[in-house]
Amino acid sequence: MIDLTGIPFPPSANRLWRRSGKRIHRSTQYVEWLERAGWHVIQQRQGGIKGPYAISIQAVRPDKRRRDLSNTLKALEDLLQSVGTIEDDAYAEMISLRWVTTGEGVAVRIHSTATEELTR
Repeated sequence: MIDLTGIPFPPSANRLWRRSGKRIHRSTQYVEWLERAGWHVIQQRQGGIKGPYAISIQAVRPDKRRRDLSNTLKALEDLLQSVGTIEDDAYAEMISLRWVTTGEGVAVRIHSTATEELTR
C-alpha cells in the first residue's frame, strides 16, 4: 500500500491540454504542476505498484469555486505514472474520489489488487 499526502491540487482536466494550430500540447499550467507535484510525490516515495491497482483520492477544495471532483483524476493518475508510483493508469480496477474538509491538497492511497485476484 502506498499513502501520499499534501499533493498540490491539480489543474482541472479542462486545463491540461492546449492547441496551437494543428498541434496539441500540455498546457504551461499542467507542466508546472506535474513538476511541482512530482517532486512532492518523490519525496514521499514508498515504492511503486506493477499491474492492477485500486486508488482512493481525498481532496480538499482549494477555494470556494464550484469544481467537478472527477476532473482531478486524470492529472493525478498521469502524475503517479510519470514518477513510477503506478505502472500504467490503464490498470486502475477501482477508483474512489471524495471531497474532504481537513488536510491540505490531495491525499492518495493506492494498493495492488493483483493478489486479490489470486485469492478469489
